[in-house]
Amino acid sequence: MSSPGAAQLFANHQGWGALANELRVHILKELDATDLLSCSKVARAFKTLVDKTPSLRYRLLLYAAGMRDGPPAGGSSVSKRLTLLEEYENTWKTGNIPIRQQPSRGHHKHGGLIVTLDCDESQLDVLRPASFFSGVPERAWHADLSNLLEQGGPDLDPGFGRAYAVDLAQDLLVLMVLPEVDPELEESAFPECHVLSLSGDGETHPLAARRDVYNGSNLGFSSPQADVEIVGDLIGCTVLGMDLCMSVYNWKTGLMIWCDSEWDEEMGEMEYHTRCHILDPTHILKVSKYELIVHRVAEEGKLIDGEIVCNLEMPALADGFEASYCASHIQRPPEPEMSDCSPHFKCDPSLTVLVVEYDISRKSSLQRDNTKLIAVIPISTILARAHASLPTPKISWEDWGALGARLVLMPSRTSYSEHINVFGSRVTISVPRPSQQGMADVVVLDVREGVVHAEGSRSATECEGISILVLDRFTKEVTPVFKNPVEAKMPYRMVRIPQCDVSKSRSGVVSLLSDGLCA
Repeated sequence: MSSPGAAQLFANHQGWGALANELRVHILKELDATDLLSCSKVARAFKTLVDKTPSLRYRLLLYAAGMRDGPPAGGSSVSKRLTLLEEYENTWKTGNIPIRQQPSRGHHKHGGLIVTLDCDESQLDVLRPASFFSGVPERAWHADLSNLLEQGGPDLDPGFGRAYAVDLAQDLLVLMVLPEVDPELEESAFPECHVLSLSGDGETHPLAARRDVYNGSNLGFSSPQADVEIVGDLIGCTVLGMDLCMSVYNWKTGLMIWCDSEWDEEMGEMEYHTRCHILDPTHILKVSKYELIVHRVAEEGKLIDGEIVCNLEMPALADGFEASYCASHIQRPPEPEMSDCSPHFKCDPSLTVLVVEYDISRKSSLQRDNTKLIAVIPISTILARAHASLPTPKISWEDWGALGARLVLMPSRTSYSEHINVFGSRVTISVPRPSQQGMADVVVLDVREGVVHAEGSRSATECEGISILVLDRFTKEVTPVFKNPVEAKMPYRMVRIPQCDVSKSRSGVVSLLSDGLCA
């Protein structure tokens, strides 16, 4: 209902009502999207002005879609951008998110890109698929890595483990190689993490302080694993070998700015995994067991394990249940603005989420009848707690996650860890159909402030092969896994896509592009 005071303001010719329409629009353009949205709810006259002004409607729709405006140099008019953004939003409202088929099997999806490292051919191929609405053209990059050894780089032996990340805007390839060791030779093996130029075919990046930045521990004789991520000047590495070593480096200075490790005293398999993620230039997240621990990077010259600023607890589990950490994901939208590309609009990186997967099981159960718990948490929620002055670093779920996160429960006997993809604030969960090879049922979530539930989104749903619960409040009547009722009320929207063709995807994952999907 319109406010009487606001209506009088419009009728008052000595106030707002006396201003020329162009001046009113100019004033409203100075507001941020949340204030503009509030104004449009105050009085019908405000809403009418916003609805009739394309530039103001575009501002509000960018906020609702989780997008930022593209550069003015793109040349497209506001009306054209508005039309295209309305078409994008309509795909959520109707549940018809467009899907692009990837060119061939065996590709790794990375931040809206399709990346292939062919060790036999010593070549890295990067494909940026064309967008559906935002005006990003398709483009391919190829890096010849055949001379990598001659340039002082690692051996791309197909038997070696490896992890890599690319940043096209910085012409950056970070390549980590994990050599296998013959136990009979009793030799030590150490990871190598090289900072390379994509356009230089494997040469050291010209801005890198040194070629190999990693200084980690012995891999041992097991099959090592690694994760690598790039955030601006920082590289985050998690390596699982004889122990688990996490470290963050500034690749332009060559300095390690943070590290932590965990040792397997039993010399057997790790019972849980731990991983580090870079939240911002001064805060590192350590996902450990059933907690999220935020470290502040120490000042230069001080201890590099930093200071624990907060320990965010996950929801307490009922007696008899235990959680096993499976995986965690953060994928910030890459910067699409390059010499060949000036998008109409782009995903807002400030809305990026952390996704953490846990298997919840009964301690006494011989049969692994698990529930998959997927926590979707905006990075902004975590940083808000990290920047707050807290009397104690340990914070219960009720005090931080109830309004700042979403929980997804999936009762299942199998693991979904290989079937989750993240891009900005959006998450896909792909579940292969056992009876139909090359087909999967898919759920797409968008979790963030400002989102409006798409038509047909429900809190609890079953998409044929997928049973999924996304509730504001989980009670014992819904699930027995939590000790007390648990709330998780971060706004979200959800689309279900049954029987999606994933025959060209080696892992059966439907991945996210800037404004659509790739299978």
